Amino acid sequence: MSEEERQARRAVAYRVSAYDGLPLAVRVSAAEALEAVDQGLDAARAQAAMRSLALTVYDHRNSR
Repeated sequence: MSEEERQARRAVAYRVSAYDGLPLAVRVSAAEALEAVDQGLDAARAQAAMRSLALTVYDHRNSR
């Protein structure tokens, strides 16, 4: 993944993990995505973590 894409993914994951109004599962998933993106060694792992974050958000979108 490009540096620009990595920075964009990192920004999204950081914002989500830091927002207290979200369910814990969403924040934890975001923190995991942030860790994967920050390590930057395995693009497939980072993409999988971002996909997992998106699915977690989708699963919790109606739980409010």
